Amino acid sequence: MTQEGAGQLHDGWYLMSTADLECELNRWRSSDKEGGPSRARRLTNQEALAYRNAGNLPDELDRSLRLVLVVKDAQDLANLDARRLTFEPDYHDAPTWRREGSRPVNVIPLRSPGVEPVTEASWWDDPELEALEREFTERGTADGVRIPGEYRGFIFKTVLALRAQGHEVTSRSICNSIARWLPKEDAARIDAALAEANR
Repeated sequence: MTQEGAGQLHDGWYLMSTADLECELNRWRSSDKEGGPSRARRLTNQEALAYRNAGNLPDELDRSLRLVLVVKDAQDLANLDARRLTFEPDYHDAPTWRREGSRPVNVIPLRSPGVEPVTEASWWDDPELEALEREFTERGTADGVRIPGEYRGFIFKTVLALRAQGHEVTSRSICNSIARWLPKEDAARIDAALAEANR
């Protein structure tokens, strides 16, 4: 791996294929840091955003952008969205850089041993989420935006992420944020459903 050396993943941008990622994850989890070769390449923030803005198309080695975030404790895990913003400040905006063949930007949280992922049970215990669920039950809205029930789970999460970053919550900002990670067809379906619900 260039710039950082094999098995030395840090917070930041990398060009990686799926095979590179598997190799690096094996190194991360193993005490044996040698393993097989990886052709992952670390990028500066400026290089990574330029690559993304050019479409995040796979290169000749089938590598595309991956944002690695090292998770040392529960607080790191809880702050993934805020940490992502330091690398990709516009990630809640509609991905205007996407074109035919574009890949979504993958975020790779590297959890240290003992750091457990957040479970659905603990997520639903969140007071803000509970308030959104109550609002939806009473009025069919989330932060004032009417939402189709079948999409409420990840729309709630998107609303909370937008709020946390100080973004206005509208049907448009929800769709823009969701479009960053959903396939184009799915994003268009949700966009149409939200537009219909909020006519």
